[in-house]
Amino acid sequence: MEDIPTQAIKQKKDSSMVVGLNMLKKEEGDVFISAGNSGALLTGATLLVGRIKGVDRPAIAPMLPSYKKGLMLIDAGANTNCKPINLLQFAQFANIYLKNIYKIKKPAIGLLNIGTEETKGNDLTKESYKLLKEKAEEYNINFVGNVEGREAFSGEVDAIVTDGFTGNIFLKTVEGFGKLVKKSLSESLKKNLLSTIACIPALPGIKRFSKTMDYKEYGGALFLGVKKPVVKAHGSSDEYLFYFTIKQAEQFAKSKAVDILTQEFEKQI
Repeated sequence: MEDIPTQAIKQKKDSSMVVGLNMLKKEEGDVFISAGNSGALLTGATLLVGRIKGVDRPAIAPMLPSYKKGLMLIDAGANTNCKPINLLQFAQFANIYLKNIYKIKKPAIGLLNIGTEETKGNDLTKESYKLLKEKAEEYNINFVGNVEGREAFSGEVDAIVTDGFTGNIFLKTVEGFGKLVKKSLSESLKKNLLSTIACIPALPGIKRFSKTMDYKEYGGALFLGVKKPVVKAHGSSDEYLFYFTIKQAEQFAKSKAVDILTQEFEKQI
């Protein structure tokens, strides 16, 4: 995990990551999954598998639980230093993917920011806001403007666009808070015999709530922008999370999502 990504890909030719990505490139596999170094996986996918024509940088796009539906976060850690054009392309990826795979007619796509006003944020978010607003009609993107973290899970947004540095912090904060909620709820229900007995009628609802809050059931994170299906599994994956990641990867390959993304994105170049 401490390897420099470019060196790891170029020097460790027999590593499972390099071998797997080369197999994918040669069509000896349909999808590649790795729980390894995100930077090395991005570098390998870009150098060995290749980017879709016109893509500046691929991005990691996990699905997160939201109110009554899922929420795509893009980018979640692949690109720590971004330009406005990158965030515009991330919005294009999300728009095409959600329309064609999730069948959402007009995915609501927001820009993660510290406030909803157009003037809020740092240079990257302010310039990205202008570019997204300017290109929204041309690329048929339903850009809903800036979205604060507390509104991200309201169910009113289908995708959140941000740079990989901010996105990764956001992702891990959400995962940590989800664990806190589940642990606190479990301890409260088991506090004493009375509370344990009292919760029995509510168990089906509690289980449903727990399932909704469990990020593991959403599998890994898709790499969008590369020529073949690549999925990033969580670095601390257990067998439960890997099960859902494999199921997700299977659906990713069967849906021909990469072919659709390639066709639709190249129309917009």
